[in-house]
This record gives sequence, structure tokens and C-alpha cells, in this order.
Amino acid sequence: MTRHPFRFGAVVGRRASAASWAATARELEQLGFSTLLVPDTLQTASPLLALSAAATATERLHLGTWVLAAPLRSPAETVRDATTLHELSGGRFELGLGAGRPGGEHDAARLGVEWGAPARRVDAVEATAAAARAELPDVPVVIAGSGDRMLRLAGAFATTLALAVPPTASVDEVAALTARARARAGADLEIALQIAGVGDDLPEWLRLRLGLTPDGLRDAGAAALLSGDDERDAEHLEQLRETAGVSYFTMSHEHAARLGPLVGQLSGR
Repeated sequence: MTRHPFRFGAVVGRRASAASWAATARELEQLGFSTLLVPDTLQTASPLLALSAAATATERLHLGTWVLAAPLRSPAETVRDATTLHELSGGRFELGLGAGRPGGEHDAARLGVEWGAPARRVDAVEATAAAARAELPDVPVVIAGSGDRMLRLAGAFATTLALAVPPTASVDEVAALTARARARAGADLEIALQIAGVGDDLPEWLRLRLGLTPDGLRDAGAAALLSGDDERDAEHLEQLRETAGVSYFTMSHEHAARLGPLVGQLSGR
């Protein structure tokens, strides 16, 4: 198993002005984050436009989609937009792809796009990832998923696997999931894990949509919950890397400033 250096990404979805996006991107760059990540929903900012604004305001920060719903676009459209962001950012764009989030069929209906059965949506991921790899070999590809076929696609086309892990999963459970993923996708992939919360702070969507609470996560021994103490959290992330091979940690932007010292301490190690 390849030991990857630590990376950290902040997920930002709010709608805001170009000046606000630029300020957020500069803040993340100064804190030592590797990537600014934007989700793909009709309720959040357009990822490709928002990342374009961030690209012009930064020099080192990578910019990624987290993740584009492949069924909503043709491979040619995605490759065109990825090429543009790759060029605008000076090679800092990372293309995140997935088969679509739960409830994504509602976005598809509003866009007038066929959503399709799960197998067809995975077909869209495969077609888009293959096109990106063929036409943009220098652009890192992130594939999000946990099913056997998605894992095989990650092994064939991706540099990073954003593994779907329940927020309540313990370190041992995460390790079991990553072992299964590596058996299907390969041992060299970088693996990403979403941080669910810090101390008593959880993103609102986790509380409302999934009914999660900080106490519930603590009782479950959730690997994705940090304490807010930099020393303890550094040890915890080191354990996750050694035990489960997770080295890329993403989080809601609302936690970025609080975790800035930890990010600065571990990034690149």
C-alpha cells in the first residue's frame, strides 16, 4: 500500500460574489489547504463557474469538483470544461466524478436530462472518466463511490478514490472498507474521507438530513469526528493513515479556520 502525504480539502457550496469566492480561495491557500472543492447541485453555486473565479485569485491552491454528476453532462462537455479550468488554473484543476447523489433525479428532471437506472449512471461515469484520461492525461481524476464497479473504474481511471463511508464508521470499520476498496481498485490510489464534524460542531445538513448528533458520533467511535484538540486530532489522522490508508481529508468550509493549525501542521507530511 502506497503511503500518500496528507492533503486537506474544503467543500464550499454557497452562492456568493466573485470577490467572496476569491477571498475564500485565498484564505484556504494561506491556511495550507490543498484544494477548494465545490459540489454539483442546483441548490449550490455552479462548480465550474465558482472554480473559475477562485482560479484567478490563487497560485498554489488546487480546485476540484466534489463531485460532478456524470449523468447530467455529456463526456465532451465535461472534457471541454475541464480543459478550460486546467488552462485557467495553470494545471491546478482536479476532476471529481460520481454517478449522482441521492435525490439527484430531481436535478435531472429540472435540467431536462434523463437520470436513468444506476447501471446507466455508472456507464456515464465510465465514459466521462475514459474521455478525460484520454484527452487530459495531466488532470487528476477523483471518482466517488463504493460499489464494486465504481471501485474498478477508480482503479482504471482515477488518482483518488473518494470512498463513501458512513459518518458513524469507526476506525476499524473504515479500515475494512478501504481494504475492500484497494482489493478492487488497486493499492496505489489516494483515498479521501469526509470529516463529519469537529467537537460539537456538525454541518447543518448532517443534523437535518441524517439526524446525526455529536454525542451519537462519539458513542459510535466515529473516525470522521475530530475533537478540536490539534494534538489529539493529529494522532487520530496519523492512525487513520497507518491503519486505513486514508491521507486526503475533506471537510465543510465552516471548519476550515478552526482546523487551520492542524492543516498547516500535517499538509504534505
